[in-house]
Amino acid sequence: MIYETTISYIAIDRNGNDKTVKERYIVDNAQTFGECEDIMLELCQDFTDLDVVAIKRSKLQEFANQRTSQQDRIFVADLEDTFVDDDGNEKEMKYSIAFYALDISAAYSFITEYIKQGYNMSLVALRKTKFVSYYNLK
Repeated sequence: MIYETTISYIAIDRNGNDKTVKERYIVDNAQTFGECEDIMLELCQDFTDLDVVAIKRSKLQEFANQRTSQQDRIFVADLEDTFVDDDGNEKEMKYSIAFYALDISAAYSFITEYIKQGYNMSLVALRKTKFVSYYNLK
């Protein structure tokens, strides 16, 4: 199961003042909300006043690649696959995948190659997200 989590912590800004920061993460292969929360608390234990403020099941079906550089950002592509079922009816299946890319151009290149694996797969939308990182518990 893929979860989307939001954490909150206290950071010091340029002027030396405390500032509450919220960051979003994707956690893959957690079995429960509690396991996801435990993982986030462990991964981010160095933050001051850390709190996991939200966890929800993600609509993402897959995270497609690994980070290759620290500058990579997380993008989400909404895809549509058109196929004919066993009864001869044309069906559409829509789903979303997330992946790392350096910028929108690299994201478009990656997803263009990715959709070649489907028979009638097409790109519906491509967007940069505000997720900070992806954690796979496998």
